[in-house]
Amino acid sequence: MSYSNGSVGTCACGRLAIAACNRCGRTLCEEHARTLPPAPEGLSANAQGRFELAVRLTDGPHCEGCRADIGSYALEQVNNAPRAPLPEHWLDRAIALSGDQSRSPEEKLRDADLPASLTAKDVAAEFLRRIERPAQEQVPVTPPALMRNPDYREGWSVDCRRTEYTVSGAGAGRYRLPCLVSVDGDLLGPALEKGDRPGATWWIVPEHEIELPLLVTGVAQLLVLSAFMPPPQAPAH
Repeated sequence: MSYSNGSVGTCACGRLAIAACNRCGRTLCEEHARTLPPAPEGLSANAQGRFELAVRLTDGPHCEGCRADIGSYALEQVNNAPRAPLPEHWLDRAIALSGDQSRSPEEKLRDADLPASLTAKDVAAEFLRRIERPAQEQVPVTPPALMRNPDYREGWSVDCRRTEYTVSGAGAGRYRLPCLVSVDGDLLGPALEKGDRPGATWWIVPEHEIELPLLVTGVAQLLVLSAFMPPPQAPAH
């Protein structure tokens, strides 16, 4: 893309300039007339979208610095807009925040405002009180024996563990140990075995292993998604 039929000077990079910034008058080569500034970190989804739109839809050629200034002005407008009020109950707040596009991840963590006395068992109990769909997963809680299959517990998986395990080969990396909110209100997960791998049977996860904000966010998302699941089937007679 060119903004001029000829040279208008030299760009700061030393290349031939083909345009001048409409805001500050700086001469720009074709590449720098199109350079877009990166969005600042820690933005909400709404703010990032507004910033990117503002820096792209400038009228005529602009340098990167002036585009950034235009984007910053757009961010000020977003940040000064009123926020939707949040519910009082900690789980209703988490449900509202899960779909909130006006807050950054850091703001969501702060605005979650979890009670100091809240425990993982409290979260599991409140989740079970509200969920209206049958459990989707099951995990082994006893090892298999000769002539006997392991016993299983049912529940819903949620990402809330602190401990990680190592995966080698395809998909190599560090991953959180899984966790299951059981239909009995327990939080179950595998322990690490030799080789830094999850064990075959699942046990009750100690409270210190649970990241409470992650657990609350996880069960809030499960409740939101459950609204879109098919209704439970009535038992056959």
